Amino acid sequence: MIIKELIMENITSHESTKIEFTEGKTLIRGQSGAGKSSIVESIKSALFGKYLKELITKGKENGKIELTFEIKDQNETIKKYTVIRKFTKGGPKGAIIYHNEKKSIDYSTEELTREITKILKINQKTKAEEIFDAFVYAEQKQLESLIIKNTKKDIEKRTKIIMEAFEMEGYQFARENSERLIKKIYDTTKIRNAQIKEIPELETNKKEVSEEINKKKINLEELTKTRKIKKTYYELKRKDYDKVKEERTKISSISTLITSKENEIKEKKEEIIINNEKSAIKKSKIEKTGMTIEQIKKGMENLKSLNQLEEIRNKLIDEINHLEINRGRKGDKATRYQGIRDEGKCDTCGREINDISGYDELISAANIEKSGIENEINKKNEEKESIQNKIRETTEMKILESDVEEIDEVKEKNKKLNEKIVGLMNEIEQQKNELKKLPDENKLKILENECKNAEKDFRDKEDRLTVITTQIDDQTISLNKEQVRLEKLKQKKIEMEYLRDVSEWLDKYFITTLQSIEEIVLHTLKEKFNELFKEWFDILVEDESKTVMVDEEFTPILKQNGVEQVFRRFSGGEEACIALAYRLALNDLIRKQSTGFRPELFMLDEPTAANDEIQVSKISNLLSNIENKQVIIISHSDELANADQVIKVTKDNNVSKIQIESIYGD
Repeated sequence: MIIKELIMENITSHESTKIEFTEGKTLIRGQSGAGKSSIVESIKSALFGKYLKELITKGKENGKIELTFEIKDQNETIKKYTVIRKFTKGGPKGAIIYHNEKKSIDYSTEELTREITKILKINQKTKAEEIFDAFVYAEQKQLESLIIKNTKKDIEKRTKIIMEAFEMEGYQFARENSERLIKKIYDTTKIRNAQIKEIPELETNKKEVSEEINKKKINLEELTKTRKIKKTYYELKRKDYDKVKEERTKISSISTLITSKENEIKEKKEEIIINNEKSAIKKSKIEKTGMTIEQIKKGMENLKSLNQLEEIRNKLIDEINHLEINRGRKGDKATRYQGIRDEGKCDTCGREINDISGYDELISAANIEKSGIENEINKKNEEKESIQNKIRETTEMKILESDVEEIDEVKEKNKKLNEKIVGLMNEIEQQKNELKKLPDENKLKILENECKNAEKDFRDKEDRLTVITTQIDDQTISLNKEQVRLEKLKQKKIEMEYLRDVSEWLDKYFITTLQSIEEIVLHTLKEKFNELFKEWFDILVEDESKTVMVDEEFTPILKQNGVEQVFRRFSGGEEACIALAYRLALNDLIRKQSTGFRPELFMLDEPTAANDEIQVSKISNLLSNIENKQVIIISHSDELANADQVIKVTKDNNVSKIQIESIYGD
């Protein structure tokens, strides 16, 4: 975990502060009360949501902390996160921004803390802030807290924090779970021992039921064969009965058909009589004309068609009309000439005409033309009268011809009717012959009784077959249930034997081996811790007569010239060095583990508070050798050197101000 940026709004004396952190050593310096510790406290509060309300500037109703950090995931990919903590009248709120995934999620205070704990890979079974305080951040005046509190409760708490940080509690959980499992196996096998006692009895019952089912299956097989024979016999009788019954049903249909055909013959004979009556009337009508049918047919052949005659008549009428018009014109012309001659003057202009001798010739010529036209009209009228007579004659012949055609049609219809009558009479005779072939009623009754008896016999066998089948099915279901139960009990027996083996293995081998592994791991962990603890202590306390180590509960032990000492015999500066060495060893140890929480960050608040100038110089040199990628130190001392970044904190009118320096002393 690397801190990249911190923003504080209304946090203690910080009204609005933004700090961009670099990797390496960062020194936050300033006078007491300037607001230095608020910076690292805000980092912790942003991560774990603690003491936010207490950090809000007095007189302000809301505050905000925004922390951006980077961390490597399991694939060694660097991911960037921004945590936002707010406190308002409505209570605390939180959010986390996944910069790499470009998404933002709102959380409750508790949800946000759990999510950050997961991101940091801190053991979920303990309080994350306790792990953070022990391995990453030692608050002002709390550096010695892990080593000087040695009550039973303090020791248990310290041991628990260290064990959980290195996930050593897993061994205890495994051991406790194994013991619980052994107890559970014992209880389970005790119950199953009682259950599997039923196995012999169940096997006996299974055998008896199986034998009974087999007997019934043999009986069922024989009954099935008998039923098949009875069914075949019944189906044959039924087929014979249905055939006879079907043939008997033909009697009614044939009788109905004969009656229908007889009625049809009667209708056709009546139709012939009617047709003959109509034909006789037409013949009488023709006889009255004095002509025969042959004459009428021959005469019609010689006559022009009625349409042609009517066309000729109409043409003559048109010609007569035209001639009459011309005749009228010629008469008008003669009358005009007669008037002029008689009056001696023009009928148009009234002029006197002296010579009227020529008008007699004109009058005579006009009268001659008129007379010629009248003769032509008379001829056309005679032709018209002749044509009209022919039209009447043709019309009359047409009527007679129609009568002749009707007489011929009646003759043809009667011929066809007689042929149909003969056909119907033949069909009736055939149907009567079919009736003679059909079975009588007595045969049908005999077959019906035989069919009923055969069906009853078949149904009895079928019912018996159903009963036996049902019995077999019921017994089979019962047998299957018993078989399932038996198999379950046998499986329980196998499982019980397996569980006994597991229990024995857990008791004799697993727990013992687990304890050995735990002891080895814990011993290795303590050896490595002691190595680091001594290494850091030797750097801080250059006294070969003094050495440090931890006991089984990670309680520090100081020895001088091989004699164990108590802390109160040493100065405050020495205690601070021992506590610092302890913290550095813890941070080194957890940072170098292969999985889980591996902090690259190390924060110290006033590590030189109780040291003299010489010790301050030693601590300064020691801090320059820390391998963490990021170290943040809070101090009022100006003697700590070798910082990559210096953040100077001052206070003006109770408001904290910061000044970023890239190199110490600039």
